[in-house]
Amino acid sequence: MKLLLARLLNLRAEGEAMVAVSRIRREEKGAVDLAGIMVMGLGFVFIAVGFIVFQIFMDAAEAILDWTCTANATYSDASFTGFTEIIGITPLLVLVGFLAAGVFAMYLGVKISKGEADTKMDLGTLILLALAIIFLAVALIILPVTLEAICSTLSNDGAGISSSFTGVGDMLLMSPLLLIVALIGGAIVTGFFGMKRMGGD
Repeated sequence: MKLLLARLLNLRAEGEAMVAVSRIRREEKGAVDLAGIMVMGLGFVFIAVGFIVFQIFMDAAEAILDWTCTANATYSDASFTGFTEIIGITPLLVLVGFLAAGVFAMYLGVKISKGEADTKMDLGTLILLALAIIFLAVALIILPVTLEAICSTLSNDGAGISSSFTGVGDMLLMSPLLLIVALIGGAIVTGFFGMKRMGGD
């Protein structure tokens, strides 16, 4: 009986020692773990993708700035309120956004490796980060289609919009600006929450 009790006490002491060692390892500063390396790698991916997507956005922005309506050639990008200016700055916003995400991811990876932060690399985080890119891609795809649809509505086979519809023409002229701002805003918001979730907050 005494022998059994001694063995149990010995096992308990060994278990407590193992727990203490694992706790020390978790709290050890400077330990490089897989999560930290993955997050730093993700930072490089953001920067690489930023430069790749930047060229695509430059070409798309140039195509939109050279756009003229097929239904009525008098309508161009300059016909829509504030649209030309926001299209001109969009490639810069995209590039700065990807570079900022890359720098933040590498900074977070270093903090994780030093044991000063934690991360959540789960499906929800990846979906939020992917949605930010999807919002930008949708902006490229949907804008030319939207411009043609609005132009056709404004032209109305040469008759224009009836004066009975108060403010409709002005709202249609402002719609492309609202659309691009909404899509860029959606990309910023989802990207922010994705990075925040990845940081463990």
